[in-house]
Amino acid sequence: MKKAIWISDLTHTAQGIGANGFPLGASYIYAYAKKIFGNEFDFKLFKFPAHLEEDLRNTSPTIFSFSNYSWNLELGYKFASLAKQRDPNVITVFGGPNFPTDKNEKIEFLKKKPNIDFYIELEGELGFVDLLEKLSENNFNAEQLKKHGKKIVNTCYVYDNQLIGGKVERIKDINIIPSPYLTGALDRNFQLPLIPMIETTRGCPFTCTFCADGLGIKSKINRYEFNRTRDELQYIAKKINKIDELIVTDLNFGMYKQDLETAKEIAKIQKDYKYPISVDAPAGKNMPKRIINIASIMKGWSMGGVIQSSDPSVLKAIRRSNISVSAYKELIDYGNTQKSNRTYTEIILGLPNDTKEKHFKSLRLGVEKNVNNLRMHQAMLLTGTEMASKEDREKYGLMTKFRTLPGNVGNYNILDKEHPVAEVEEIVVGSNTLSMDDYIECRIMNLIIKTFYNNNIFNEIHSMQRAMGISSFDCLLYIKEHEELYTDKIKEIIKSFVTETKEDLFDSREKANEYVLGPGVINKYINGELGTNELFLHSALLFNEFQDITDLIFSSVKEIIKQKGLFTQTIDNYLSDLKRFTLMRKSISLNGESKPSNNTNSIIHGEFKYDFESIHKSDYFLDPNSISKLKTPIKLKFFHTDKQKKHITNQQKLYSNHALGLGRMLQQTNLNLIFRTFERNQ
Repeated sequence: MKKAIWISDLTHTAQGIGANGFPLGASYIYAYAKKIFGNEFDFKLFKFPAHLEEDLRNTSPTIFSFSNYSWNLELGYKFASLAKQRDPNVITVFGGPNFPTDKNEKIEFLKKKPNIDFYIELEGELGFVDLLEKLSENNFNAEQLKKHGKKIVNTCYVYDNQLIGGKVERIKDINIIPSPYLTGALDRNFQLPLIPMIETTRGCPFTCTFCADGLGIKSKINRYEFNRTRDELQYIAKKINKIDELIVTDLNFGMYKQDLETAKEIAKIQKDYKYPISVDAPAGKNMPKRIINIASIMKGWSMGGVIQSSDPSVLKAIRRSNISVSAYKELIDYGNTQKSNRTYTEIILGLPNDTKEKHFKSLRLGVEKNVNNLRMHQAMLLTGTEMASKEDREKYGLMTKFRTLPGNVGNYNILDKEHPVAEVEEIVVGSNTLSMDDYIECRIMNLIIKTFYNNNIFNEIHSMQRAMGISSFDCLLYIKEHEELYTDKIKEIIKSFVTETKEDLFDSREKANEYVLGPGVINKYINGELGTNELFLHSALLFNEFQDITDLIFSSVKEIIKQKGLFTQTIDNYLSDLKRFTLMRKSISLNGESKPSNNTNSIIHGEFKYDFESIHKSDYFLDPNSISKLKTPIKLKFFHTDKQKKHITNQQKLYSNHALGLGRMLQQTNLNLIFRTFERNQ
């Protein structure tokens, strides 16, 4: 009988799918190993714990391997430990970026996880094949291999308290790896609620200290041949099943001239197969003109200029430089002209040297440069990054806490017994420049922006302010500082957000695990009482109070205009009509709990004193004082097209299976494709 070699890139599923992309990285290792060993072994690839448990219940693999990311280490380790407990001869292998780079920290990691036999670093294909060859030479006796001190490419292990490691190297020509799509390795995943992922390059030339890809050895860019990328995209488009998204995993898409060809091929399948509707590909921070060119070619790309911070001292501390403000504005301005595309930036709170003032300044830059989606993150200390080093922690006085990784907690039935599992992350909540109180203030501002600004949710009002020379950020700041305008429901939601931001934090990884895995506690995490992504959750809760948040932003805009001495009766009349128009077009339930008036089948009629057909074509960029009321009111009807209904249904199905549900959908989906279409009522 052939020896079973199992390769797993697991995702948590107890609260929905925690990581909802195809198991691309693991599938490369699978495809390369199959190429080298042919039919010598019985290879299997797994994504969902239930599928893995079903096979494990019936047999033990010879090699039991797992990818290791911050979102699945403990889940994989639980499977590995239980498999070895039943059969000590099972050889367990882990690999991935969630691993230290310091020798002593590697030893400590592996001693804390004694059921990991071998750890593969960097690119896993070479290490996994070399490990299989060495194990085969030793009759798959791991202890014997370790005793002889065999060195294995990109692989380390502990024996007799010593770290044994082979040479570390990258693949010079990644085209030696067979395509996991074209070989059929990923076919099963097309029947699951997962998003296809494609890689066209490996490596990153930048050295950001907070990122696992900032290591010097990863700086060289290697690329797959275009014919392969073209064939993979065609294969995905033909196989896709009720999924509208595509993820390109390249770290700096658009920076290289070859990316133009990839964009053209994506545009081709969009034309031929109506897929993908949206493309998630991190844009490179250099070559803005090339990125603009690419954005003109393919539809649905969330293109952006990621800055992390606009402050020079913060950027210096994390060894990062941003593109110039003028180039940044050019990039965003162009992206905003593409109706099917969205623009975004990413800003991290709590980086070294950060302060409340610096964070607000970064947020203001994003808003005032008209980025339509600010992705605001808490700084995490990722294992193996420079920022997580003892030196950086001490230098910047980083204050950290541990918490469960939202959406990555669950009870799993493994070998006829239920086992609680939780992933824990370390986040920065303060430093020698950022107090905990200021940290909370920054998080509240993040919630305000996500609710009242992101994703064109109130673009009608923000465009009008820009046309009048008023900063939308000032309006958002006004909302934050004037709680007296909040309804009881809004007060309740924001209070809950602050509570969840402060609580459910622990002083160590061990204390977090001890509490979360305690009797009866984990169920509170699974059902969402504890351990949520508070920003996603509470922005979704506020979105569900659409009438209240609409009233709040319109009231705030009036006050800001009055403060500027610009308020007139004409503006008051326009805002009154605009508010009704906004509610009719955008008040829609996306969580399945719709009323007849706000579901996708409803048709709403309204009469308006302003020509919103023309105003819409101008992207609402106008000073109300420059337009007049219509002599005869215009009658409009608001509805969803069949194309919109299909897209909304697909997105709801995809994100109902995602651990972060509606909150994640509001970030990832282009809401312009969700809001009602409108036309004159004949």
